[in-house]
Amino acid sequence: MDRRSLLRGALAGAVAAPAAGLLTAREASAAPAAFDVLIGDVNSGRIFLFDRNKPFTDHTIKGQLNPAGSGHPMEHRFRATDGDGEILLAVTGTATTGTASIYRRRDKKLLWSVSDVRNYPHSIERARGTGVVVVAGRSHGSGGGAATGGSLHVFRPANSHASSLVRAGSPVPFHQAHGPLWDPRLERLWVSGGKRLTAYRIVTTANSAKLVEDTGRRLDAFTRAHDLQPDFRRPGRLLVTDTYGVYAVDTASMTRSTLHERRYVKSYVRHSSGEQMWTGAVENGNVFGTKYVHFNVSGVARAREGAIIYKARLDTTAYA
Repeated sequence: MDRRSLLRGALAGAVAAPAAGLLTAREASAAPAAFDVLIGDVNSGRIFLFDRNKPFTDHTIKGQLNPAGSGHPMEHRFRATDGDGEILLAVTGTATTGTASIYRRRDKKLLWSVSDVRNYPHSIERARGTGVVVVAGRSHGSGGGAATGGSLHVFRPANSHASSLVRAGSPVPFHQAHGPLWDPRLERLWVSGGKRLTAYRIVTTANSAKLVEDTGRRLDAFTRAHDLQPDFRRPGRLLVTDTYGVYAVDTASMTRSTLHERRYVKSYVRHSSGEQMWTGAVENGNVFGTKYVHFNVSGVARAREGAIIYKARLDTTAYA
């Protein structure tokens, strides 16, 4: 994560107004959508699951986990598998190293972990079908525009279980790698980082797996690309945050449009109901974020007292 100047005061402790044209009258007046939210708390090092329509207190915790490895919880997302059922993908990290891990959701059993991700891991994804897992990490040390380095760490399974994952070759260089996301419609792995959003084919054999860039789906249109999520309201559209805003990318035309001009948003997603959920830092505050998860359509900001929330994810195994 970039240790730079932070968000403008518009984000401080309150819900900023959504960009014009994003909300319809029906969306703005509808009852809040019901869904659960997975958050990572930098202060406690734990991952929590909450009902978005209830206060984020100790009494309302629906699930929690202290993920493997030292450092901050940088990513946490659910996926569905044939061999292990629903799993939780997680990464923790520091400026120089990190740990990627996979847990079985129903009993929190640790199925797989690797602790030698030798850069600053920011996210993890599992490609449906192949079972290949990719961990994205940016460069060592502090961030900022002068930072260099970053890579994608690829792991392939020997069978249908996460416990069989092994490294698949050397890390793939990717400047400031932050957000991997599998696209089942295109059968591509999207990755964001630095100025770039691009897609990879995952090519596998019985004993290998490698990433092959689909250069026709490359978009160099960002400043320091950060989070990457699907738009669950509009298939075929990706949501990307970077230093200066939140953007939508149409995967058919590979064109970018601006959704919000909020700086240093750490995570952003749109639920199928139209609700927009995001987290972000504030000026002169903690570089990872605040205690709030913001919901634009319902106009709510849920606070987890004592927490610093870096990313918030929907409780879903869907990719798009």
